[in-house]
Amino acid sequence: MKRFLMLAGACVLSAPLLVSAQSAVVASAGQTSVTQAQMTSLLKSLDAATRERLAADPASLDQLVRARLAQSVVVAEVKAKGWDQQPEVRQMVEQAERDALMRSYLASIAAPAADYPSDAEIQAAYDQNRAVFTTPRALHFAQIYVAVAPGADTATRTKAHKQADDLARQAHASGADFAALAAANSQDKASASQGGDMGFVPESVLLPEIRKAAESMKPGDVSAPIETTAGFHVMKLVDTRAAGVRPLAEVKDQLRAMLRRQRTQQNIQAYLAKQVGPGTVAINEDALKKALTAAQ
Repeated sequence: MKRFLMLAGACVLSAPLLVSAQSAVVASAGQTSVTQAQMTSLLKSLDAATRERLAADPASLDQLVRARLAQSVVVAEVKAKGWDQQPEVRQMVEQAERDALMRSYLASIAAPAADYPSDAEIQAAYDQNRAVFTTPRALHFAQIYVAVAPGADTATRTKAHKQADDLARQAHASGADFAALAAANSQDKASASQGGDMGFVPESVLLPEIRKAAESMKPGDVSAPIETTAGFHVMKLVDTRAAGVRPLAEVKDQLRAMLRRQRTQQNIQAYLAKQVGPGTVAINEDALKKALTAAQ
């Protein structure tokens, strides 16, 4: 008996601690706050990939907190001023509630079976949509870029050209470190931070001048300065990748998700046709016209 009372007492003492942890304030503005429990609920509503991104990006997570707090602040003011009692506002709220209920319910009853689609169905979809998974020929480039502002005069463009010529000579020198040259001199900050590496670029989206120069290059080659309207590019061809179809293993999850979405929509349409299809609904056209006239 004594032991039971001790345990009961421990539970009573620990209960406020548990409640306090869940109601801890994460952020506040004036009299409005967002609690830990509210943020937990919000985060649970997001998909796992989004939660992982937020966990790795504190700034974005903080922004989510601010957005949730802003919502609470506005709603608090809405209620304090009775804004939510206006007929048109109540109508919008009721419509939003109906929409949310409908989406939630339809999603629950229309979800395909857990084992759909089968491997055979995925294979068939892959075979029928090979064009969707075709990748164009791509070139893996690194570059050193010397920018020229639009409308620059001849002297400015000539100076940039000389700078690009000098960098190209350095890049062609025996034992040259192209990545180091790009990191130190390229004016394209995004690729310069990667040693000039641009990764694989589909051939079709390359600037025409660069695409033409690439025709005579092989992996490892470094070009002379290539002039474009944006400036001068010293390009190193790292590798090429032929056009082809992505393998099934690479797109299997994408196909499964696509087929499940399609089946869900088919199930929803079938359900709605059964409930409110042409053979189940009688429409009073005269009353409908009067409703339209009254609304105008």
